[in-house]
Amino acid sequence: MAAFVIPYCIGGKTRLGDPQLALAMLSDVTAAVNEIAAEALVVDGPGGQGVAVAGALATLRGPVTIVNSDLPCATSAEIEELTAAAPAIVAASDGTTNALSLRDVTDFEPLYGPGSAARFQEHLAAVQLDLPGLRDDVDTWEDLERVRDRLGKSTRGYLEALARA
Repeated sequence: MAAFVIPYCIGGKTRLGDPQLALAMLSDVTAAVNEIAAEALVVDGPGGQGVAVAGALATLRGPVTIVNSDLPCATSAEIEELTAAAPAIVAASDGTTNALSLRDVTDFEPLYGPGSAARFQEHLAAVQLDLPGLRDDVDTWEDLERVRDRLGKSTRGYLEALARA
């Protein structure tokens, strides 16, 4: 059974400027993972995403799936497909990495940042998957509008409450 890790920046994504929205998106990703696994390890820490993930993986053994917290359209079916295809990657439209599955935690290298999808794909000899809920990350309010019709329950509920306020 794979372990599941969700990198999350405590305090939320600075480009969105709304920590509650970031928390709602994390809740949707966690809910999708929890449909297929007992729990997900949510990680953050100084030094950025790569350092935080590497630190968490140092405590784990075996296969792992890493799913970013800014994927409010993620589904358990897509996460299962990614996990089953290990080593596999789902890239964002900007060439960064949104989700990654590894056969073993020791295969991980902290390659995040601009162009990371190509680096991960080469390093792992990974198959690249096109899974819309894992591909379409939310970095800006415009991104959120683009995926509004596919949002998870928590993000959708947060936006509805925001609209009523």
